[in-house]
Parts: sequence; structure tokens; C-alpha cells
Amino acid sequence: MQISNDKISISVRDKGAELTSIKSLENNKEFLWQADPNFWGKHAPILFPVIGTMKDGEYEYNGKTYQMTKHGFARDLDFEFVSETKDTLKYVLKANDYTLKMYPFEFELYVMYKLESNKIILTYEVFNMKDEDMYFSIGGHPAFNCDIEGGNAYLEFEKEENFISRIVDGKNGLVSPNTIKVKNNKNQIHLSYDLFNNDALIFENLNSNSIVIRNTKTNDSVKMTHTGFPYMGIWTKPAPFICLEPWYGIADYYNTNKKLEDKIGIRKLKGNESFACSYSIELNC
Repeated sequence: MQISNDKISISVRDKGAELTSIKSLENNKEFLWQADPNFWGKHAPILFPVIGTMKDGEYEYNGKTYQMTKHGFARDLDFEFVSETKDTLKYVLKANDYTLKMYPFEFELYVMYKLESNKIILTYEVFNMKDEDMYFSIGGHPAFNCDIEGGNAYLEFEKEENFISRIVDGKNGLVSPNTIKVKNNKNQIHLSYDLFNNDALIFENLNSNSIVIRNTKTNDSVKMTHTGFPYMGIWTKPAPFICLEPWYGIADYYNTNKKLEDKIGIRKLKGNESFACSYSIELNC
């Protein structure tokens, strides 16, 4: 599906309700990574009901062990198309026999894309359909075209930060209790592939509500506003893209007891209640 206004156009596919294109209509420039399978074959997956890696690919709930793939299953399943207006698209994923084998909760996950001038607002809404507690994480993983190898790209944060990142083991994806100080210039991080030798950078409780991807040689930029998300993942591999990932949740720690309700960053949703969060992507050309 595709929608547009006089500033931008976006495309979304049913699989994962994944955003697959963000184009500026002012210069016909594509800002979203186009999923080159030689590097990373995704555009902007939705992460649900977990984020990151589970230790040994499993977790425990109510005395039973469940298998769960990295970042959960939502990104790999077809969503139902719900509605379209001139500036919105809405999709839903509902619990079914397949998901219940991995995740024993009756849920409905709604995803909405809304255009406002040169901005896209992405909203996730999670409904607990049963009268019992439900545990989940949710987040975004959009990848933006970015000239990292050219040495011209940097991230500009709204405010000065301490830039202390959690350390992720690139071999098993688990989070260490140790942290690392990321080299920065006040509110800026110059992008290089060396930053991601282990895996993603993970910042917790940033002061900034927005991050801008800039290039010293162009006037184009992408601004993500992510108010309320407790974690921000930043990731790439040796390829011309950078991911800004607002998360409600995080990968397992090395010393996890594997109980879902004790998982770091997990959210509890009471019976018959809902949770909503949103972030925006703004193009400047």
C-alpha cells in the first residue's frame, strides 16, 4: 500500500506491516534503506513481543518453556489491512494458533502510519484481550540510507548526553552488565563502522527526545522524535545505512533467570487494557 501528500510518499507491505519506502517528493530521494540482501534484507521491522535475543532462544512463563526468535515474530507475519485514508494506513496482527505456541497471550497489535506535511507518525497500540496480566516489549527498527563510509555522517541529539552504552555481545546477542563510553562531541556522535564492532549501541533514558541524522556535505537530514521510549538502539553493519531504534524493552542479560516477567525492560499490561506509543520520522531536504 502507498499513500502520499504534497511532501512525501510512503509504502508499507502486509508482511510485518513494514515500512518499505520513504520518499521526498521535492527531490524524489529515497531515505529508507532498500533492504539489499547482500547486507541486511529488511527496511524497518516492527519488534514484538520481545526485543533482542532471548538467552538460548527461549523463556519461561507459568512453569512452561517457550521458544522465541530474535526480536519476536511480528516482523515475519502478515498483518491484516484495517483501513486507509488519504493520509493514514492501519494494520493489525492478532494472536492465533501459530503465535500461541510461542507466546501464550491473546493480543491484538495495531500499527498506524500517518502523514503530516514532511513527517510520518508511527503508532503502535497493543491490546490485552484476556482478563490476566500480559508481558511484552515493542519497538521500531527503521534503517535510513547513510554515507557512513564516506566519513561525513553524524548523529545530532537534541541535548547533551553522557553517551554511556550497554555492551552487547555480537556473538550471542546478550547484554553485559558492563557499559562503554561512546566518543562524542557534546551532543553529536560521528558515525563510523568501528562504533559497531560488537553490535548495537544501546542508550537508556536519554535526555533527548529527538535525534537527527546529518551529513556534512548535504543539506538533507532525517529527524526521529521518540518521546517516552526508555531505550534507543543504534546499529549498522558495514553497509550504507544507520538504524535508529526506539524500544520498550531490551535483549536478555547474561545472568537472566529466563522468566518472562523478570526480563529486563519487559512491560506488564493488565487484563483487558491497552498500551500505545509512537515516534515520528521527519524529512528535511
